[in-house]
Amino acid sequence: MKLFAIALAALALTTATAASAGEIADKAAEAEKALQSNDAVTALTKFRDAEEALWKAMPLAVLNVKQITSASGFGVYSERPNHIYKPGEEIVLYMEPVGYGYGSDGLGNNQIALYVDLTVLTQSGEKLGSFEKLGRVQLASRSHNREMFFKLNVSVNGLPPGKYRADFLMHDENSPKTAPFSTDFEIAQ
Repeated sequence: MKLFAIALAALALTTATAASAGEIADKAAEAEKALQSNDAVTALTKFRDAEEALWKAMPLAVLNVKQITSASGFGVYSERPNHIYKPGEEIVLYMEPVGYGYGSDGLGNNQIALYVDLTVLTQSGEKLGSFEKLGRVQLASRSHNREMFFKLNVSVNGLPPGKYRADFLMHDENSPKTAPFSTDFEIAQ
């Protein structure tokens, strides 16, 4: 009887887990089923539906933050060999936000709109200053673009030689989502 109760509990747990797999897993399973039937168009459509559900559920995040010399597209950038700058030299950042929302531009397009705030700190953590809405990116598209990059030019004029940390907070204008990220830099003698 005890073994039967354990088996029944395990079956109930398995059934509950499968039943609560959620919208993302359900849509991914539909994509897999369509792919097994050699229906590539339906498989891709269902997979994109799963991706859309995941995108809406996930928090805003900032991936692949790099100090760069140039950027011309998503994943197309030249990374700076170090984080040491001459006094007055501009810091250029490349980043890939994910999980942002979509608004409307009033012309039938989806609109992505993000901005960042910056706080500069010394190496020991002393706050030197904050700047709101330092940089902004806006993109209108007929699609829900997922591959988007944000290039940000930061002027740190007036900082004496030393090591610093730049703490950023990205804001999504189409949702209440925010995402912190940081990078270190040094001003040379």
